[in-house]
Amino acid sequence: MADTATHAETQAADHEHDEHHPTETQYWVIFAILAVLTAVEVAWSYIGLSGPALVLPLVGMMVAKFLLVAGAFMHLYFDLKILNGRLFTWAFAGAMVLAMAVYFVVFAAFDFSIF
Repeated sequence: MADTATHAETQAADHEHDEHHPTETQYWVIFAILAVLTAVEVAWSYIGLSGPALVLPLVGMMVAKFLLVAGAFMHLYFDLKILNGRLFTWAFAGAMVLAMAVYFVVFAAFDFSIF
């Protein structure tokens, strides 16, 4: 009887653990997406574009990768079920948008050429 209770407790703990962490399949999907985005970033840098046509898509891919890594590997997708479990993810996204806005304003204010 003790073995059954232990097994049930272990299953309950595993189920709780699964709710807060990506599954192995999700890790592989995340790996594939990150690999494809990285390959596209590298290819994009070699196609000969300059200025905003080069920088803006790279910034977009960087933000997408950041949100994916922060959401999955920092468990933000799986923690705190407020706003469908995405409260921290939206907070990170907002912080990223704010950081990029400050970055571009500072470069514009000091007349640095980022393109």
